[in-house]
Amino acid sequence: MAFDTTVKVIGDDVIYQFNPQLKQYALGDTGFVKNNAGSYVMKRSLEPEKGLDNAIKLKVVVDKALTGIKIKTVNPSGNATVNIFKHQKHTELEKLYRFYLNELVDREILKIK
Repeated sequence: MAFDTTVKVIGDDVIYQFNPQLKQYALGDTGFVKNNAGSYVMKRSLEPEKGLDNAIKLKVVVDKALTGIKIKTVNPSGNATVNIFKHQKHTELEKLYRFYLNELVDREILKIK
C-alpha cells in the first residue's frame, strides 16, 4: 500500500488529509517512533484491556519524507486489516479510534476533509 495524502479507513465515512506543513518534531510529540525504513509509526491499542500485543490496533505510518500517510486498523499480529465498524464491539473500538485520530487532527498532523 502506497503512502497517500488523503486516506479513508475501511468502514469509516471520514476522509483524513495529511498536513503537508508537518514538522518532524510534531510526530515525536504525539508518540510516533522511527522504524528501520525511516518511516514514522504510531500504534495504539483499540482494546486496552488486552494490551498492545493482543489487541486490534490503530496503525498510522508517515513516510520518511513527510509527504504521505497510511492509516489502518489491524489485527493483533498486524498482518491483516480489520473493519472495526463491523466488529461485535464496534462501539468501544470506534470510540478509541476517533479519540486517537482526533488527537492527530488537534495536533495538525491530519485534517478532516
